[in-house]
Amino acid sequence: MNLLKWIGTILCLIGIFLTSFNIYPDNLFFGLVGSGLWTIAGWIQRDSALFAVEAVAVAFYISGVINWIKEIT
Repeated sequence: MNLLKWIGTILCLIGIFLTSFNIYPDNLFFGLVGSGLWTIAGWIQRDSALFAVEAVAVAFYISGVINWIKEIT
């Protein structure tokens, strides 16, 4: 569990870094995977608040990826 959370943290931080330098769409993918790992961690630990915030973040990242796909096609 600890490894899952640390990998999720590192990926989220990379996503935040990429967002701050407007490196798109890479920021979406790092954030999506990082938040996805944290969503899993919240589920396993039965932490409703953690699960809720990260599940919403995953939904927003997926929306961003869909928007990006629409832009490139």
